[in-house]
Amino acid sequence: MKKISLFLLNCVFILSFSAIAYSEEGPYVSGNIGAAWLSNIDLSGPGLTYELESNMGVSLGVALGYDLGNNIRIEGELAYQYNDLDKIALLGGNPDANGDASSSAFLLNFYYDFKNDTPFITSITTGIGLANAEIETFNATGIPIGSFDDTAFAFQVGGGVGYAINKKVIIDFRYRYFKPAEMDIGTATAEYESHNIYFGIRFAL
Repeated sequence: MKKISLFLLNCVFILSFSAIAYSEEGPYVSGNIGAAWLSNIDLSGPGLTYELESNMGVSLGVALGYDLGNNIRIEGELAYQYNDLDKIALLGGNPDANGDASSSAFLLNFYYDFKNDTPFITSITTGIGLANAEIETFNATGIPIGSFDDTAFAFQVGGGVGYAINKKVIIDFRYRYFKPAEMDIGTATAEYESHNIYFGIRFAL
């Protein structure tokens, strides 16, 4: 009896890893939600110096893509990110200042999936597109210090690991580095970059 039970357990284990580990070729939709760590923003210009530090924020994304086969996917993605600013170091000092930073982006992403005969899939990705970043700052009494925004070329790179529930549905965890080009904010310039961790789900259509 013990031998039969052990044999059945082994069969279940083997079958659980023999499922097709990737969705079918063709169109798909995906969504993801994650945590966003915004690097310190250095904003500088004539007579103006900011260093903005932020808390962990939230990042969201939806995409429409196509699996081309041969482990290659391409997709268009709309992404949004928001972070609270918890410290703003101004020229002359203003420790009670605060604010927020957000970005909206459209990116064309390219994926390469390392498929195998298990439900697990690793992938690498790169993307290019446009991003609009907005920065708002306030003093301790809530009076605006400044409000800035600009649109610039952006790119991202990353990788992740997914699990195929079946041929139609895949869940995944991924890391992305997101970086717009240097932004012009009036007479000042700003550097904006982020490290993001996502949980996502993908449905083949």
